[in-house]
Amino acid sequence: MPSVLDGISFASEFRHWTGESGRRYLTRAFPLDVAAEFPGAPVILAAVHPDGRREAVWIGLSVGRRFDDALAAARAAGASEAHVHLVTIGAVDRVKALRDLRAAIGPRPADRDGARNRDRQGVAA
Repeated sequence: MPSVLDGISFASEFRHWTGESGRRYLTRAFPLDVAAEFPGAPVILAAVHPDGRREAVWIGLSVGRRFDDALAAARAAGASEAHVHLVTIGAVDRVKALRDLRAAIGPRPADRDGARNRDRQGVAA
């Protein structure tokens, strides 16, 4: 599918994440440490797989101690990118976006040997 970003040098910095509702959320990818520069923005901390897939490790707001703790845990889990959703207006829209994105990923129950169930994981397009 053609994109308005085709041919633009920074196009690879943008990703869409799909919520449970089917709504797509445009994000811009940054190094993990840059997410704190957008306090209160919805953010997805993501691990990048060798095939280029991005897996959501944590979804929340980029502010406060909870975010600082999540950042450390996400790093330990292999996250290397922060995908910041900058197009929400107001607290209500931010909460709706977070709930929709989190619901798309759903719970990840451990299987017998403790690995995550990878059938429903957040993957960026």
